[in-house]
Amino acid sequence: MNQDQIAKAVQALVKARRERQPLAALPADCQVSSAEDGYAVQKAYIAAWGEPVAGWKSGATMLPVQERFGLKEPFLGPIFKSTILPSPATAKAADYEHRKDAAKPGIALEVEFAFRVARDLGAKAGGYSDSEILDAMDAMVPAFEIISPRYHAIPFGTPGAALADCGVNGGLVLGKPVTAWREIDYPTQKTRHLIDGKVAAEGTGALVLGHPFKSLHWLVNSVTKRGHTLTKGQILTTGSMSGIVYADQGTTSVADFGSLGQVELKIV
Repeated sequence: MNQDQIAKAVQALVKARRERQPLAALPADCQVSSAEDGYAVQKAYIAAWGEPVAGWKSGATMLPVQERFGLKEPFLGPIFKSTILPSPATAKAADYEHRKDAAKPGIALEVEFAFRVARDLGAKAGGYSDSEILDAMDAMVPAFEIISPRYHAIPFGTPGAALADCGVNGGLVLGKPVTAWREIDYPTQKTRHLIDGKVAAEGTGALVLGHPFKSLHWLVNSVTKRGHTLTKGQILTTGSMSGIVYADQGTTSVADFGSLGQVELKIV
C-alpha cells in the first residue's frame, strides 16, 4: 500500500469508530491485503486516533483461530486508555460497533490472562529473553477483552483488515492485580465465563499457545520490534481461553478465575 491508500484506510476506520457505524469492508481502493500492510495502517491509525495506548493485545493465539484468519502466528493490536474499565464495570452495548445480530445488541467477550508492565521496554537488537520479559512484569491481571471490530463481521480470512483495525479490540475490563503471579500454574488454571450465573465457556491457560508466558514473550518482542515502546503500567493481554462469547444486552458476565479473582461486566 502507498501512503495515500494507508491514509484512506485509516480515515475509514477512524470514522467508523467515532460514529459507531461498522463497515461492510474497507473501500475498494484501499484494501489491506497483507499482514505487513495491516500493521502499516495500524501504526498510522494509532497516530490519527491521538489517544494514549494503555496496553497491547495478542490475538489468534489458538491455532484454529490463526487458520481462520489465514495467519501462521498470532497478531497484535493497541488498546487505548479510555477503553479500559475496572471491574465491576457497566458498558453500553450501543458503544461498540460490532454486533452478532443487529436486532439483538450485545458485546463480544473473551476471558484472558493479562500482565502489567513494571518498566519501560524499547526496541532491543535480538529481542528480549524469556527471563528479561518476566522480570519486566509486576502482576497478572484477570481480564475480559471486548472484541469490537469496525466491520459488520470479524474479518476472518483477511488478516490485513483485522490488523489494520487495531486487532479488532474494543477494550478491556480488568480485575484486581495478582502480585504473586509467578506462583500460578497457568496451563492447569481453570477459568469460566458465566452469563447471569450460567456457564457459557470454560478453559485453561494451556489453550494460550500451551502457556500464556509464550504469548507474552511473542507480544513483547513483536511490539518492540515494530518500533513501539512498552511503558510502565501498560497492560498486555495474552489471548483467549474461552473463545469469543456474545453476551446480550441486559445480562451480566463474570470471568471466574477461581482463587485468582473475578471480572464482572454488566451490559446495558
